[in-house]
Amino acid sequence: MEVPSAHTADEEVRRERERVEAATRTARNRGDYAETTRIVFEAYGQELYSFALAQFSSEPSSADEVFSQFSEDFWVSLPRFQWRCSARAWCYKLLRNATHRHRRSPENRAGRRVPLSAVEPWLRELVVATRHTTQAHLRSEVKDEVRLLRERLRPEDQDLLILRVDRNMPWRDIAHAMLPDDAEGPAAEQRFEATLRRRFTEVKKRIRKLAIEAGLLESAGG
Repeated sequence: MEVPSAHTADEEVRRERERVEAATRTARNRGDYAETTRIVFEAYGQELYSFALAQFSSEPSSADEVFSQFSEDFWVSLPRFQWRCSARAWCYKLLRNATHRHRRSPENRAGRRVPLSAVEPWLRELVVATRHTTQAHLRSEVKDEVRLLRERLRPEDQDLLILRVDRNMPWRDIAHAMLPDDAEGPAAEQRFEATLRRRFTEVKKRIRKLAIEAGLLESAGG
């Protein structure tokens, strides 16, 4: 029996994401926002919720709150999405924005703009189902030492590692997902992408240094 190569597996993942993005665009362009949301949550819901959990590893209730806020933001802003990036990258941008708002003023979470239950009952059910499925999957994983090392990094650097290493996201999409709201336009995006590439190199060095200090790796001179 032939074992699929890593290249073949990556190609299959790429094709599946292209299919999801095309289906998302088709549903969105015909104004079927419910179908658009279903496609996005079925394709990306688990990885997005696990990203929220990574932001609040000791506060799962905050992760739930942020994911619910992201879901509301997605639904409300879907008609205005302009496809300047992939739907996947846009979701991560919305989720990171919800995370930042929560960290700045967690006491205001009870006064959210649109209560989730008031948006669409089926959307609330979709969010809850995504949470449960993701939690069941994560319970089967062991938190290894490398993940513990990552938690010692700045939140922005943790996000960068997750998006590039864990999610294998293209640099252009990472730039869209992490671009500050006050920076817009192709030139700003290109500069920011270059900045992220340099930061990624530095973050890898930092992780290696932490791994050596923790005895997980041998130093080059050792």
